[in-house]
Amino acid sequence: MKLSSLHILLTYQCTLECDHCFVWGSPWQSGTLTVSRLQSILLQAKEAGSIASIYFEGGEPFLYYSLLLGGVRAAVEMGFQVGIVSNAYWATSLEDARAALAPFAGLLKDLTLSADLYHSSDPAAALVANARQAALDLGIPTGTLFTPQPEVPGTDTGTLMYRGRAARKLAARAVHPLA
Repeated sequence: MKLSSLHILLTYQCTLECDHCFVWGSPWQSGTLTVSRLQSILLQAKEAGSIASIYFEGGEPFLYYSLLLGGVRAAVEMGFQVGIVSNAYWATSLEDARAALAPFAGLLKDLTLSADLYHSSDPAAALVANARQAALDLGIPTGTLFTPQPEVPGTDTGTLMYRGRAARKLAARAVHPLA
């Protein structure tokens, strides 16, 4: 089987500790790629010959902004389509969001924002809205990462697979269609 996409976890560190996180990201996590290790991974991806896209995620990849920006630039120079997955903690205002995203304009093919019910408190919803608007202003396509909540009536969890922290925290709360 040939790989067509590679998702690179820059770090396990995150600003949040969500029940649905499959990599166990949290503010207390450590472990971050180095520049040389990231360059090695990108070279291996290029050598594989079948990988068309690279996604940078975490944890929260914007916590290591210079590593993220350098990785995005290197991946684009190597001919990859590039995306980022983020919780938008950095989008504290529309102006801040534009400043954070401006160096990525023209480089990113996707900015996927975590905007599910786990992040939907008023402050988190405002962060995602700021990031989405800034991306739109800069011509960066956006998408939404949505994890259904198993305890919310009407939420389709029939096709949901739990991994990492979600297996421990959410699986027991899911309504199983065959039960």
